Amino acid sequence: MKLKFFFIAAAMTIAAILTTVPAYAVEDGQAAYCFDNGNALADWQTYGSVEETGFKLSQTNSVSKNGNGSLVVSVAVTEENISDRYGGAYIDASTLGLANFSGCTVEMSVMLCENAEGFYDSFSLYSDGMVWLTSAPESLSTDTWTTVTLTVPENASNSKVGFTIPTYLMHSGNILYIDDFTVTALDGTVIANRGDYVVKEVRSTETVSTGTNIVLTILLVVLIVVIIAGIGVVVSSMIKRFS
Repeated sequence: MKLKFFFIAAAMTIAAILTTVPAYAVEDGQAAYCFDNGNALADWQTYGSVEETGFKLSQTNSVSKNGNGSLVVSVAVTEENISDRYGGAYIDASTLGLANFSGCTVEMSVMLCENAEGFYDSFSLYSDGMVWLTSAPESLSTDTWTTVTLTVPENASNSKVGFTIPTYLMHSGNILYIDDFTVTALDGTVIANRGDYVVKEVRSTETVSTGTNIVLTILLVVLIVVIIAGIGVVVSSMIKRFS
């Protein structure tokens, strides 16, 4: 009887550990735009006050959520008063082989660049065409990726999705990073990557030595054994108490 309870407790402990592993909407490399290189940047079109704000898109390999890079959005606003405050970057549905974005869910991951706090007041994910739709992040940070999501209604045959110029305040420099720009059709099909996915390079400074791996593995095994043994002792004591 004690042995049976011990195995049950062990199974429950291992299940609890496994359920703490996070789940992701798409796997690495599945996003339509991974921005790991500049191969697909030509798909993106700009409009509005891009010249007045110095709005610029570039690819970097220094920061990424997944894969080997991300998109950097920068501005160079040198005038306090810009008459027409609108614009950004977008892709056409036809570029992705779609008639329109009706019923599609669009998602992207965003993180602030260093010293860019307070300069994303006008930033949002948007869709345009039959109806104008936006989804803006409540807050962004320089050390955590934030997911921004927008779903286009089934009856809205919008032809564009994209993101807006982040700010019109006086500022020059990089504002934010964008990674994993994903488009999921109404039937759940994820639009395939446009050829800009590159597996993340593991640099020497990021690798862990074999000795360290062995030590960490041993510590993990010991921790699991201790947890299981502790649960076994508690269960055994309860059985003795109520038997």
